[in-house]
Amino acid sequence: MRSSAVVLLALLACHKQAEDSGDDKPAPAAVTCQAADQGTISDTVDVSGVIAPPPKLDAVVSSPVAGRVAQVAVEEGDKVAAGQLLAVIEDPALPAGSLEANAAVASAKAQKLAADQEVARQERLVTAGIGARKDLDDAKAKQAAAAAEVAASAARSGLAGAQLARREIRAPRAGVVLHLQRKVGESVDGTANTPIAEVADLSVLELHAQVAPSALASLREGMPATVTPSGVDAPIAGQVVRVAPAVDSQTLLGLVRVQLSSAENVKVGVAATGQISVAQRPGLRVPASALRRSVTGEDEVVVCAGSAASVRKVEIGNRGSAVEIKDGIKPGESVVVDHVLGLEDGQPLERHK
Repeated sequence: MRSSAVVLLALLACHKQAEDSGDDKPAPAAVTCQAADQGTISDTVDVSGVIAPPPKLDAVVSSPVAGRVAQVAVEEGDKVAAGQLLAVIEDPALPAGSLEANAAVASAKAQKLAADQEVARQERLVTAGIGARKDLDDAKAKQAAAAAEVAASAARSGLAGAQLARREIRAPRAGVVLHLQRKVGESVDGTANTPIAEVADLSVLELHAQVAPSALASLREGMPATVTPSGVDAPIAGQVVRVAPAVDSQTLLGLVRVQLSSAENVKVGVAATGQISVAQRPGLRVPASALRRSVTGEDEVVVCAGSAASVRKVEIGNRGSAVEIKDGIKPGESVVVDHVLGLEDGQPLERHK
């Protein structure tokens, strides 16, 4: 009886061992694999700044005369033509000066007319033999002086008229009113310290970025770039159009201007980032979705080694939509490009077709 119990226990133990030694491998993971490709790698310089019009298409308008803003004829966002009225400056002395100059012209002309008549009279007297030649010469001298006064007063009148016209602040170019810095009733001092409006042509826009000297040295005009303004989903192609020849003595940064290929839906003044391509070379690339971080913080990918996963630590270079792999995999090897998290080394893989 005891031997039968021992046999039964042995059979149960063997059955338990058979169950424990059964196939407990994880189920194959359904993944998509893609071969690493040998392509062109762009070495880039990352920059950031703001979107602005080119300096030659941007004008900050000030009043050439001091006074008070009597009228503002535009609003921010208005499209204006070259020469269109923006504002009018009120200075009581200007109209008075113009009236005084016009009166001086009238007085000079009257004196010139009287001098002409006196010359004619003296000429008749001399011809008749009853007038002195000296009196005729004196009359002609007064006539010349009167003519000179007419010319001088006309010049003063023109200057006063031009000064009066300078009260009218007009757009120096066609474009859009970006900012109005003065309202009706506010004072201007006749210098650039009290600007009235900013007018710019927005058909061309640029990224204006401040760059450190170390990066500035590698940049050249004509280099291709991409710019991503705030509020715009897709990067916009661009080109470096100006690299500062010197850095600012205060900030120790230099200005780089990148012209956008399209200004559509881009707002002036928004922040933007850019990537400037400074060199191109061959390199091995994988999609950015293939990259993951290990528990120790190292970069790694999952290689599709036959029907099993092979986790590889990799050294990466440039990042973007595609990631440069400097070391860790070979050209032609395939990597998992979806559902890479959670895959373990040696785990069976079932590739999507």
